[in-house]
Parts: sequence; C-alpha cells; structure tokens
Amino acid sequence: MFRSALRVRVAAPLALAALALGMPSAALAETTPAPSPTTSASTTPSATATPGATTSAPAASTSPGATETPTKTPNEAPSSSAETSPSTSPSVVGETSPFGRSGKRAGRIAGSPTQQAAHAGAFMVRTLAANGDHYNYPASTYFDGGNTIDAILGLDGAKVGLDGADNAMDYLADNVGGYIGTDFGSLYAGPAGKALLAAVAHGADVTDFGGVDLVDVLLNDSLGAAEPGRFSDLPATGCGFDVCDYSNTIGQSLALIGVGRATGEVPDVAMDFLLDQQCADGGFRGDVDASTCVSDLDATAFAAQALVGRYGPDDARTVKALDFLVGKQAADGSLLNQDGQANTNTVGVAAQAFAAGGRTTALAKAQAFLADFQFDCSAPAALRGGIAFTAADRATLLANPSDKDAFDKLLRATPQATLGLAAGSLLDVTSEGSVATAPALTCTTTPTPTGSASPSATPTATSSVTPTQTPSTTGSATPTATQSPTAGGPGLAYTGASVVWPLTVGAALLLAGAATLLVARRRGAHQ
Repeated sequence: MFRSALRVRVAAPLALAALALGMPSAALAETTPAPSPTTSASTTPSATATPGATTSAPAASTSPGATETPTKTPNEAPSSSAETSPSTSPSVVGETSPFGRSGKRAGRIAGSPTQQAAHAGAFMVRTLAANGDHYNYPASTYFDGGNTIDAILGLDGAKVGLDGADNAMDYLADNVGGYIGTDFGSLYAGPAGKALLAAVAHGADVTDFGGVDLVDVLLNDSLGAAEPGRFSDLPATGCGFDVCDYSNTIGQSLALIGVGRATGEVPDVAMDFLLDQQCADGGFRGDVDASTCVSDLDATAFAAQALVGRYGPDDARTVKALDFLVGKQAADGSLLNQDGQANTNTVGVAAQAFAAGGRTTALAKAQAFLADFQFDCSAPAALRGGIAFTAADRATLLANPSDKDAFDKLLRATPQATLGLAAGSLLDVTSEGSVATAPALTCTTTPTPTGSASPSATPTATSSVTPTQTPSTTGSATPTATQSPTAGGPGLAYTGASVVWPLTVGAALLLAGAATLLVARRRGAHQ
C-alpha cells in the first residue's frame, strides 16, 4: 500500500524536483535534506535541509487543553515610536524548563516585539493573502507547509496580523494530510512535529487538527519505528526505494518541542537520541545517519531550543550548544550556513535559540543583522517589510524587484527572521495577545534641493504606523541598477554594524531521474 501510494506522487511536475536545490541553504525546519544530484536512487541526503521550511513556535501553555483560543479583538497596536534596537536587558525566569510549566519561560528576554518584526508581519500578511493564505514552493503550485507555518509563527511572535495567521492556519488544517504525508499512507516526522508546534502555538486542537491526532502519530507511530528514541518517517523501510527514512536532527528537535509543549513532557529516550547527535564542539550534526559528527549551525539552533525546553538554559549540554552558536557569530551578528553564506535564515533561527537561552548580547547582534536586510520606504512597495536572504539577494531586488528567484527567497527568509527579530523562540511563541492587523510602513516624500529648478523627492520612513495590511504606495522609490550588495542603507533604522557581503548566489543545478523520484516522494518533508 505504501509503495503504490508513493509512486502516485511521482506524477507531480518534474520541475519541482529542483526546488530544494534552488532555495537558500539555511534552516529548513522540518526536515529532510534534499538528495544530492546523482543518478542513484540510494543517494544519502546531505546533513543540511534545503531552505524553505523552517521553524515554528508553540503557545505559552504546555497542554492543549490549557491553550486559550486567541481573541480576535485587537489589543493596543504596536508602539509607533521608532525602535532602533532591541532591549539588551535580560529578564530570566527562574524556571528550569517550560515543558510541564504552563506560562513559564526559561531564559527568555523580556520586552515587546520590535517595530521591525511588526513591519515584517505586514509583508507576510500581504504576501500570504495574495496567494490564497499560504505559500507555495518556488516556481510551483505545490503547497509549502513548512514556510506557511514559519509565517504563522512569525506573526504570532510579532503579535500582529492575527486575522492573516488565522486564515493561514485554516489552510494548513485543510491540507495537513498532504504536508505530513498521511494523505499518501506515509508520515513525515519533521513536518508532523512542526504542524504540532503550530497547532499548540495558535490554540488549535492538537488531537484533531485537520482530522489528524498529531500527538498520537508522533508518539505511537513515528517514535521508535526505526530505532529507539528516533522520530522516524514512515514507512521506515519497504517503501520501494533504497532510502525511506529521511528524518534528521531538525525534525527530531521540532517533534520534541511540539510534544513537550502539547503534553508537558517529552520521552527521555527521544531526548537521549537527540543528545547522541551532539558533537564534541557542542554543536549538533544535521544528519543522524552520518558516520562522522560535523556540527551544523541550523541543526544546533533547533536542538538548543529543545535542550532549553527540557533541561533549562544552565544545563551543561545546553550551555555547550549555545556557546557553539555564539562562537560562530561574527562581529556583525551574522552566521554562515553550510554553503558559506551569511544569511537571514540561519541568523533567524540562531536568534530564536539565543532568545530561548537568555544570550542577550548575541541576540541583539543577530537582530541588528536581520534588520539590516529589511526593505524600508526607499524600496518598492511590494518589498517593504520583507527581509532578504543575503546581501546579494537584497541588491538584486533593489535593482530588479521582479527578479523571481530573489523574491522567492525573500518569501522564505522573512518568516524565520521575523520570530528572531521579535525575540521569540519555539518554546514560547503564541498567538495570545496578537492584534488583528499588521502595521504597514507609512512612507512620505521629502523634497531635497539639488540645485536644479525641480527638487527631487527622497522617500523616507516615518515613525508612525498604520494598522492596515496594505502598505502606503506614496513615496515609491525607483531602485538604482548599480546598488551594491551592502546591507546598510535602505534597511529600517537599527543600531548595529552595517554588513557588506558581496555574495554570489545561484548555481544552476540539475537532478537526474532518480533524484526526481526521491524529491517527489519526499515532498512533504522538504517543506
């Protein structure tokens, strides 16, 4: 049954096979990494998940029954004062673990979401609505559940756009079977964990989400199916391919956090399996089947949050993981993915780990880096509030806002970066307290004398915000084609170092027929 159901999925368009390789190589929250482009169907996936999915967050309540349904009544809108940097004053709650302690947080930095996160929320509300309340994989019409969840969690973390997040949750519930694999007689552990996390965070029924009991399928079907403690993809064997189980460290972490927040506890055997992936340097490898232990920053960021949730921020194993991330952070707040790119996906999920662990200095640096990549009033209206994946992508969009590849990466980078900007983590993100709409940038034009008879208009961002989902189109700017890939300049005001990363993005990669089968078969786990 599994085999026949999986083979039906191969009928999807061949173009989708190259999606993962065309996406930024960052934190793919759920997930299964894309297979290397070879002609062998037994290709072992790389340790780093291909970007596009990424991390989510749950509600402050640790049991589904205790989670309140978010109110639709808007609370006070975000402050209109221009916040230029996040608070660096830590306020650490004296609890050792949020799992099983409703409303408690470990090492979480106090303070409201930054203005940058709220404006990023407006970008997500706008782009979700334009695509029927969800995101698709680039160059396709295939539902990208992982990135849609990241947007929901980003909005919940920023405390804006509740109406848009509700609509996206409805779409997710209607299509969850395709995302986690149950529609095809399968189960993808990482996506199931991520969907559970979103359901907890947004106040949904985790025992009947789109007709699926997310807790049950993880604990009673996935856990231990292939080996003790591992949340595995199903079927783990006998699927008709050389490799059936692509579950990895990121997916293990998501499942642990989701189960922990939904039930108040996590199986010790599952935590032990996660700890088995910790390398000598404190980081975590992404590929649990690898013969060597090479730490991956994205995997470590997710695993560190799971450790904080179970053991607290001061446990020696947690400290090692957080120290590893801090040690890899550059002076400008950036971190590199496995492709050697300073990017906002990796920095975004690292910021979540810093927030969970109370690493205030590292968090502030990460937030400054993220804000440098955000588009403000000097950019075309369609880009405003969004956060570019790399400096090169930002320069590309300023020069050519219609560049499809760079815009697709913008859609995938903004959600995870938003939760980091909001100083949120997967351990405490919740829709409670969110306002219905998101504040769009209010842009005005200020005449600037040039010595000629006609003054030129220079778009500038004001400190006021308008609680509407559509940004003002006044004061639009014409981007220059000679824009350098410097992160500073058009980014929203933020205290922090300017970033210059002239990165070259984009190599044309081809997948052969067998790789096409693998990616088509594993689509749900590829975000």
